[in-house]
Amino acid sequence: MSMTTRQQKFGSLQCHVVDCLEGRAPKLVVVFCHGFGAPGSDLVGLAEPFLNAADEIAGNVQFVFPEAPIDLAPMGMPGGRAWWPINMEQLATMYQTRDFSQLCEREPDGLQAASKLLTETVQAILDATELLPSQLILGGFSQGAMAGTDVVLRTGLQPAALVLMSGTMLCREEWTQLAAKHPGVPVIQTHGTMDMVLPVEPSEWLRDMLKENGFDVQYASFVGPHTVPPEALQMTAQKIMQLLNESDA
Repeated sequence: MSMTTRQQKFGSLQCHVVDCLEGRAPKLVVVFCHGFGAPGSDLVGLAEPFLNAADEIAGNVQFVFPEAPIDLAPMGMPGGRAWWPINMEQLATMYQTRDFSQLCEREPDGLQAASKLLTETVQAILDATELLPSQLILGGFSQGAMAGTDVVLRTGLQPAALVLMSGTMLCREEWTQLAAKHPGVPVIQTHGTMDMVLPVEPSEWLRDMLKENGFDVQYASFVGPHTVPPEALQMTAQKIMQLLNESDA
């Protein structure tokens, strides 16, 4: 099967779509959101190892990578995009002082606006593919993981899985209240113990909060920096195969 990559707008966001479907309808769609400062195409390369891993994936799964709404070129980052602005100096100070309260307790300016846009895009993807939320895997890397988390908690969305690669806790009180009202979904979460961008401790707080509120969290820490580790891809591939096998049962 030949892999194709194309750009398509869903909702208000431009997206990169990768599949080997050759016009066939997908049985499952995977939506991954990139991190702060990356181009919209940053995670597109993740699709290839999944599609090459098994004929079942290549023949049935579509991968969609939305571009974050904020263009960072005016801020000196040509090609970079963001879901909401980040104060990098504040983040560096937080890491040095180990005071994570400003990261975890407050709601970032622009979070809800980004969440609304991503929610609309996810719904547009589901409408276009004629799939249900139970046939969706939603997630992302870093800020993209946070955006995906907020969509699931804020809207009550129940995807087949939420994949959080190097994400973290935000607006702890509100997220905890929203999680308590949510039926819960399977979560795949990974974080590097040597992450110098987003410390590992707040990701563990997020893991624990989700678990306490009925989310089935599969958590893997790894010795490494702020990155997408092989563990995240392996666990996601296993989940994809599980969902495809269940759909055929």
